Amino acid sequence: MGKVAALGCLVCDSPANVHHIRTERIKSDFLVVPLCREHHQGDFSIHNSKEQFTNIYGSELHLLAETLERLA
Repeated sequence: MGKVAALGCLVCDSPANVHHIRTERIKSDFLVVPLCREHHQGDFSIHNSKEQFTNIYGSELHLLAETLERLA
């Protein structure tokens, strides 16, 4: 998860924490994407306005694919 956070926020390149993608009660440390605090839990974020966030930046799976590409 440290390597993922070190990538910086996928949206704005600010320092990032990791956002866990949850699928049907599963939370895995392998399903994480880097997002800054604002894009993770701020007013306009994946947690507080998920539908709008997804419409602009893509689905969590899209963000995961981008994360894996950057790690490669």
